Parts: sequence; structure tokens; C-alpha cells
Amino acid sequence: MAWQLHYTSAEAGPAGRAGFQFVAESPGLPPGLAGKVAPYLSYRPPPGAPLAPTPAEVARLPVALAYGPAGPRYVLTRCVYLGQDYSGRYGNYLGHAVVADPEELTGLRPVEFWQAPLWSDVPASSGTALPALTDLPPGDHVDPESLASWLASGGEAAYTRLGALLEAVVKALSQGHGRLVLVCADVEEIVRWIGVISYSLPWQVAARLPFCTYSADPGAAPQVIVGTTPDVWLPSDIDAAVVRLSEPPAAAGPPLGRFARTVAECWRRMDLAGIDAIGELRSAGGLDVEGFEPETSAALLALCRGDDSVTAEEQSAIARTLSPGLPDWLWSDLGRVCDRMEYELADAARALAPAETAELCAARCAVLALRDPTLPSPAPPAWPRTRETLRAEAARALADVRDASELVQIAATAEAVGAPIDPAGLALAAHAVVRAGRGDLGLLLERVPPGMREAVLSGVVRGLEESAPAVRGRMLSDEVCDLLASRDLSSAPLTGTAVILSRVRRDRLPRVEATVQLITLHETATAASGPGPVPGAPHSPVPGTPHDVGPGAPHDPGPASGSSPHGAEDACGSPLPGAGDASQALHPYGSASSRAALSHGSVDAAHSLGAGGSGDDVPAGALDAAVFAVWEQAPGRAECEALVRRLGAAMSRSPHLSDLPARTFLAEGVEAPALVGLAGLVRDTVPGYPAADAEVVLLVAGLREAADPAGAAATLRRLEDLRPDSDDELLREALACAARTTADREPRFRAEVMRRLPEEARTGLAHAWLEERRSRDEQAALLEVAVRLHLAGATVPELDAWARSQLTGWSPFGSADSRFKHDPELAAGLKEMAKGRRTLPWQRDPR
Repeated sequence: MAWQLHYTSAEAGPAGRAGFQFVAESPGLPPGLAGKVAPYLSYRPPPGAPLAPTPAEVARLPVALAYGPAGPRYVLTRCVYLGQDYSGRYGNYLGHAVVADPEELTGLRPVEFWQAPLWSDVPASSGTALPALTDLPPGDHVDPESLASWLASGGEAAYTRLGALLEAVVKALSQGHGRLVLVCADVEEIVRWIGVISYSLPWQVAARLPFCTYSADPGAAPQVIVGTTPDVWLPSDIDAAVVRLSEPPAAAGPPLGRFARTVAECWRRMDLAGIDAIGELRSAGGLDVEGFEPETSAALLALCRGDDSVTAEEQSAIARTLSPGLPDWLWSDLGRVCDRMEYELADAARALAPAETAELCAARCAVLALRDPTLPSPAPPAWPRTRETLRAEAARALADVRDASELVQIAATAEAVGAPIDPAGLALAAHAVVRAGRGDLGLLLERVPPGMREAVLSGVVRGLEESAPAVRGRMLSDEVCDLLASRDLSSAPLTGTAVILSRVRRDRLPRVEATVQLITLHETATAASGPGPVPGAPHSPVPGTPHDVGPGAPHDPGPASGSSPHGAEDACGSPLPGAGDASQALHPYGSASSRAALSHGSVDAAHSLGAGGSGDDVPAGALDAAVFAVWEQAPGRAECEALVRRLGAAMSRSPHLSDLPARTFLAEGVEAPALVGLAGLVRDTVPGYPAADAEVVLLVAGLREAADPAGAAATLRRLEDLRPDSDDELLREALACAARTTADREPRFRAEVMRRLPEEARTGLAHAWLEERRSRDEQAALLEVAVRLHLAGATVPELDAWARSQLTGWSPFGSADSRFKHDPELAAGLKEMAKGRRTLPWQRDPR
């Protein structure tokens, strides 16, 4: 229900007084409401109007239709000039007011009440009860169709002016201050522009847009849009955009916002549905008028119509205003243009839209997340067929991946959105990233989704194997090596070797187990790159170790120390392939001289451990260089024994590995009794020069137990025979031990041993005896050995010369003469040697 009021100058009003007052109103008018309406009810004719106008001139004066709030209600007023009042004075007018609740104006633009049938042209008699209005019929002079035609008649200038007017109104509404003053002699034209503006806005906004079609004081008028005539004075500091409608619009003004541009274009095309659509979007947004965002609503309409000019900022604003109450046509349109959406808008639409559009937006979110891994991983599409459409996008994202962290993000996104990933493509991406050394490999291996881990690992291993040495060294951090330790790296020996060495260096892997893994790794790689085994012939890279063992793989601990000394055995006690008698195998590296050359060369090959290449191109010496790195410190007896038991004949597959028994013997001391068991194991298990080294140790131990000179001499001859195959340092130490051992025997034994030795061996043994520091008794014993050798015709020049130098009549000779007097043969031999060897004291050998 709406109330009416009439305001005019009366001789006697309802209260009996004269002058301007409310002369009639609807019964039941709420108290105080008349006071809120009164400011709207003022009128002065334009300054150029006649002072005493005729009725015809009065009819041509502008009508002031005003609209604005009155407390919680809204008031519509229409003021028309009447001319003279009851006293004959000019200036009287009728102010007709209609006060309505907001619900009474639902769906209406207040300007529609221009020339509405409810208005009165003459005031009611004083005290008349005006009827309350249950219906507010608008007029028929302001409607969108007629306004569109009127704009079209004005040509392009009309649309240019409209854009500027809309920009001014939007600015006033958004900033909360500022107004638009329309100046024109024809109030009808002002009404039309107010009508066009009102129909350009959602009705909720237009219903709260105060306006006045005519005011003689526009500077003081409170409305947002105020009309006036050209003869009205306007202050220069008026806070309003003043538009003189009689003048053409500015050709080049400030750039228009999207709302003004879009709405003006809709009027140009007479696209009233587009304008209504903006109204629907505003209505569905659920914000009050103070939160009206015309730019966002226009951008949403433009997006729905496929306009590519909608910016990311505009899309972000649209995303913030979406709500479940948007019309179905909008969701349908958004679904059709979702491929133009940025992530924020697509994600907002996915959460609010009906199922079909939500699915399309979910797919769009997934595509954008795959293209930009920095975006958050969205929820996956609900339908399997939608997820399948993401396969190609996931493949493209993998092909464009730039580094390891981006690969992790893409993999995680693909998993989150359910995008099918081709394992081959994933492996290829990992291979490319790692081979080029881009990013943190540890991060990649740590964070890759479990379902994709195997494919990534296969690409990572291949990339590492083919990378440059510096790249591989940088990528293979200790943490990465630990992550790769449990993987079979038999196809990547360079990488596997680096992993093993890293773990050994940090005491994460025993050296024996590391060596077994190295042998297995390189044997497997060699077998893979070679012509392959002879059909039907068994092959075991390392006795007792499965063919596919890699770093960190389970291993056979080998036989216990009580196992057979003749060869390595498996868990059941059966001899392992290649672990038989060493005499049945030829050492692959040949003699000690070639052994030294190869060992030196393998140290140089250490740099090649990081060389690029594939698993089919293992650098020469890489295995030996790795063994050298593992065993830089010589093994102890127990460690060496465990290694021999694990590897057996495979000990001979690396020069440095073959050297380990000799290094152990030297470190422990050749004469150490505890080495006998290890030496026997090596001799019976490892072919080639390790067996010779072991035999040297066994011969030294056996020399101590020699019962007769023949046996001792045979032992020494065997030591000499081993010189070409045994370690030089070990043999020198063994011969020194043998010299010390034989020096402890009685002279007759020693002489007989010397007699049975070849000349070279006799010379070496004699030299060793002479080099030792000798007591008086040892000198006498050594002299006796020399005499006996002289008598046997087996003299050793160095020993004989020394003995003769002692026979000068000095105390040594006297002592020897007295010592040999009970043995006529020795005494005679001593005298025979003394003949012709008398020297002066200062000519004696100082020894």
C-alpha cells in the first residue's frame, strides 16, 4: 500500500492556516512521514520563464519528477507549476507525493512513473482524504523499446553520450559522492536519458537511484541525477558532471569502463536481452546496492559471450561474485567458455556450478594446474571420461618440464586430478631432467607419488648413467644414493658404483658386501653388453650371488669359517661355480709385471667412473678403480677371509682386488701364524697371482717346520720360483723372513741348505745373512757355514770373501780355531781358507 500527499499554497489548510502546506493525504499516513517527504516538494520556474505566464506558458514549464528515500520507504514526487495562488500571487505549484514500501516498487524503474495515470494536475480540496494506493501503475511513455529507437535516431553521438553518462553514474554510485547534472531546455529529453540510464542498471540499483527531472537549484539538489534548464545558474565548484545535452558529446574523452562500453553496445545493437542479463547477474550475486559491481557484471556477460578481452583481473573479480543462485543459462554459457577461464574463476565455478558445468570447470582447473605447477592441485573431475581427456595435456606438460621440482609438481598434480600418465613419458621426462642436471634429484625421489615412482626411477637411473661426470657427481648426493641403494642398478654400472662408494664412505655398507656388489654390478653390465654366454653354459658373476643383485640387494653371507678350505660353498654346502682349485684357472691379468701395470692404470681410470655413456659402455678400469676406492685401507685378516669366501675365483677379476690378499699378508706380517688359514683359503680358491701370494706365506710358515735341509732348500727354491707371479714386496719380506728363519738353525743345517740351492738363491740368502747384525756366536756360526761350503765346493763369493777377511789372526780366527779343533775336517778347511789371506788389521772387513 502507498500513501498520497498533496502540497500547495492554500488559504486555509487542514489546520486552518494559510500558505504552503499539505492540504490532503491518505488516511493512516505514518507519523513523521510528511516531514521526510517535504524536502522533495519544492519548485521554482526557470529564470527565463515569464513572471506572469499564461495558462499555455504554464503548461510548457518543466515538470519536476523526483525520486528518493524517505526513511525506510521511498517517495515519488511530481511538482507542476500552477501560477497564481489563492491571493493572486505567482509562484504556486502542486507537489503530489506517493510514499511506498520498497516491495511496492519491485521490478520497476522509478522513471517509469513519468506521466503515470496516478498523478494529479490540480490539488485536492483542503482536508480531503486521498485514497491509499494498492497498485502503482507506471506510465507508458518510458519503456526500453521506445528508448532504444530514440537512441538509434540520435546516431553514433547518442551512444557516445550514453557511455559517458553511464560512466559518470557508475562512478557516483561506487564512490558514494558526485552527481550528474543534465542541462536541456526540453525536460522530455532529460527524462529519456534518465530512462536509458535506469534501464541500463539492474532494477534493484535503479530503484535506489535518486533523481529529479528538473531543479532550479541543481547545486543544492540531493539527487544523483538532476535535470535543469540552460538558463539556471550553476556554481563553478559544483560536485557534479555537467552535461549540456544541446551540445555534441566530446569526441575523445577518458576511456570508458567495461560496464559503460558493454551497455552502450547493447543499446546500439538493441540487445535488450544483454542488458537484462547484466541485471540477472547483479540480482543473483546477492550483494546489496552499496556492493554493486557493474564492471564485474559486464565482464561476466562478456565472458559468457566469448569475449577474449576479459582480463585476468576481471576474471578474479567474477570469481568472487559467483553464487549458487545464478541463472541456468549463465552456468551453461560458462561451461561453453570454460577454456577461456583462469584458474581462480574455473575453481570457483567448479565449486558452485551444476554438475555438467562443474565437470567442465574441474577439467579446466586440471589443465591449468598441469600447465603451471605453481598452482594448487585441484579436486579431480568426477567422471572417468573427463579424466581421460587430460591424458594429452599431462603428456604435453611432461614434455615441457624444466627441472626436477617442476616434474614433482606435475606428477603430484596429475595424480591429484586423476590425469592418466604414460609411464614411458614420465620416465623420459625424468631422464631429460636428470641427464641435464636440472634441479634437486633428492627432492624428486622423495616427493614423487608412489604410483609413479617406478617410472621416474627408471628415467632417473638412465639419465644419471648418461650424464656428464660433473652432473652425475652433483646429482648423486648421499641422500640420493641412499634412496637408490635398494634398487637393481645392474643396467647402470656407473651410477651403481657411485651409490656403493657413497655408502661405503659413510660406513653404511660393509666393504666386503660393497665389493661383492661391485663385482656383480660390473659383471652383469659386461654380460649385457657382450655377445652373451655360450648356450647351455652356466654363468655366475660372483659365486654365491644371484645374477640380478644390485646395490643394497639381499645377499648370501657365504660359508662360515669352518667351511671347506678348498673352495667357496653355497648355503647348502655345495661348491659354487668358479670356486674350485686355483690351479684349474688361468689368471686373466697374467704376470706380476702386467699386474703392476694394470693396477696403475686402474687408478687413472678412477676418473672414468663418472664418464658419460650408457650401461652398454662401461669405461675400462672402472671396476678396478672402484675396488681401489673401497680398499684404500688394507683389509684385516678376518675381512679378507670373508671377502675370499664370498667371491672365490671372482677375486681375480680386478687387479686391485687380486692384490688384497698380499696387502693383508703384509699388513698382518708375513710370519704371523694366524695368516696360515687365510693363505690356504686364498691358494685353494683364487686363481692366478693371489694364489702365488698365498703360497709365499704358506712357504714361509712351512720353512719354520722344515725337518731336514733338503726340505728347507726345496722351500726356498719354490719361493724363488714364485718370483714372477708373486707380489714383489711380499716376496722380499718372505725372503727376509726365510733368511731369519734359517739363520736360527745350526751351521751344518744351514750349509747343507745353501749347498742345495741354485747359485742365485745361495747368493741372495748369504747376502741376507750378512746384512743382519751378528753376535760373536753368529759370526762364528756364519764362518762355519762358509768353511763347510768351501769344503763342499759350493762357495758363495760374498760369504766366502767375508769369511776369509775374518781369518787374519785376530780373535775371531783364534776363537774359530779353538772352536773347530775337535772337528779335523773343519779345522783343515779353516786353515786352507786362511792360506793366502793374511791382511793387515786396517784392511779387514769392518763387519
